[in-house]
Amino acid sequence: MAETKKVVPARIPEEAYKALEDIVGPQWISQDRAVVETYSKYCVDRTGYLRKHMKDPTAIPAAIILPGSTEEVQAIIRVCNRYKVHSIPFTNGQFSINAPPTPNPTLCIHVSRMNRVLEINEENMTATLEAYGDYGQLQAEAMKRGLWNGGCPLATTLCKLSSQMQAVGVWQTDLKYGTISRNIISAKVVLPTGDILKLGSSSVSGVEDFWEYGPGPDLLGLVRGSVGTAGVVTEMTVKLHTWVGGKEMPEPPAGRPSIRTYYEQKYDTVSPPKRHKLLWVEFPDYETEIKALRAIAHSGVGIGLNATGVYNSYYCSQTQELTLKRVKEKFFPPYNLYVILAGITSERQIDYEEKVVRAIISEVGGTFLTEDYKGDVLTALAPWNVDCIRHVTGFRMNRFTYAGSNVPGGSVDDVAWITRESLRFAIDKFGETYITDRGGLDDTPFLYAISPYGRFWLSETDVYPDPMNPQMLQRADALVFCGVTQLFAHKCGPGANGIGVSLEPLTSFFPEHGPNAHLLFRKLRKAWDPYNLYVAGRQVFTEEEYKAYPQAIIDAINQMRGLCGMKPVSKE
Repeated sequence: MAETKKVVPARIPEEAYKALEDIVGPQWISQDRAVVETYSKYCVDRTGYLRKHMKDPTAIPAAIILPGSTEEVQAIIRVCNRYKVHSIPFTNGQFSINAPPTPNPTLCIHVSRMNRVLEINEENMTATLEAYGDYGQLQAEAMKRGLWNGGCPLATTLCKLSSQMQAVGVWQTDLKYGTISRNIISAKVVLPTGDILKLGSSSVSGVEDFWEYGPGPDLLGLVRGSVGTAGVVTEMTVKLHTWVGGKEMPEPPAGRPSIRTYYEQKYDTVSPPKRHKLLWVEFPDYETEIKALRAIAHSGVGIGLNATGVYNSYYCSQTQELTLKRVKEKFFPPYNLYVILAGITSERQIDYEEKVVRAIISEVGGTFLTEDYKGDVLTALAPWNVDCIRHVTGFRMNRFTYAGSNVPGGSVDDVAWITRESLRFAIDKFGETYITDRGGLDDTPFLYAISPYGRFWLSETDVYPDPMNPQMLQRADALVFCGVTQLFAHKCGPGANGIGVSLEPLTSFFPEHGPNAHLLFRKLRKAWDPYNLYVAGRQVFTEEEYKAYPQAIIDAINQMRGLCGMKPVSKE
């Protein structure tokens, strides 16, 4: 019988652990294996799964610490600098980039105790919350006051605003208010040096927290999109907007599901909130759908505009079996969109905006879903009625694990076609991991209008492998990496993966990014993290890390670059 390899993670030096324990108390720090594994579980982590399949001990932090305040975070970072202990922040664990980045003993700073909404300022229309505050909390508090933050991702309680500030921050109502990155007023950040940085107008003594700009250069821009490398965001203030949907979200007549009944469709069939309406339209082909998306966005109506494609199948299906059945039978229209209308200024606003949408659809050529036309499909789409506003049911999505995405950005015409071309290229080369990986080839990819009048769009294609199958995880990794490389080859952006976020090894070995953005990032890293202890190697390698990067991986990068028609790169 083959010997089972035992995985033993590294340990933090005893004196450092004792100093950390003195900060938070023994109940809020642990190196117990069960506690560490529980608190460091990432929900989007194909590389982490692969490392665990390979029995790689660096996939497990050395210890977990749960600070309760900005001052405790500051003290933790200072201890890490004193004892040269590596550290990473943890909020929702939504990206594989959270995994411990080095073989050195790594402290995971888990901010789950810092979860309060600190203030709702009705006069300035702002909300201030701690790092672990989520969209569900924020919206529940704001809606009581006739306000809301303007949008919601596909996982309200999972997604923390502080982590989305530093990564993606896309929700389903971006057309009117933009993404979370456009709704940030300020942040309080503990830098890798242990200093506390206040951003926005509150950084000026005696000035209220109401405006995103402070004195000097725009440091908020360095923190936003830094994937956590600029420091631990402990508090942030965001814009709020007028809410007319009522103090509570509507519930279906069936009430709330239990563990025994959650798979039943009756719990998902709910009306939109007050003074809100969703219109669903199908189209005969991709070209007509894109034309309609562009025209509706340019018209200035609606607060949200998206094309959902294969997402409908696993988002609106109560079991995985139903997901597969609907995909195979093409239950949902392959080319569709929905527009969210809101009567913000008047109860008659929805009537007017609906007339505008109907005139556009009549001109370009499309068909509205109604009770009389594909009423069963319209009923099945009911989960979107509330989840476009505040997520309620959708994180129950029925598929295998979410292992990554490709998210190009640009005009709707560019991203729609580049997404399809890139996805087809990747799947032809490497194959699919799951039937829904093809979403975007046989139907529409997920298309988001993320700025007023549809000036800028994101498109998204995802991969969903079985996390217990290493071969499928490796294929998923190839699909995502191939898709990213295709974006560089197509000169599509912004950013390495279309969302303005720079990650290694893409930063150093794709000089097209920036161009040569890694040279600037290295200088910033040296200033922000002089000991190279905080989230090392995530956004940019230091000179030492760059020189030590394995040639075998660079060869694999060049193989993919060559496959996509790009020139090889080498270490400088």
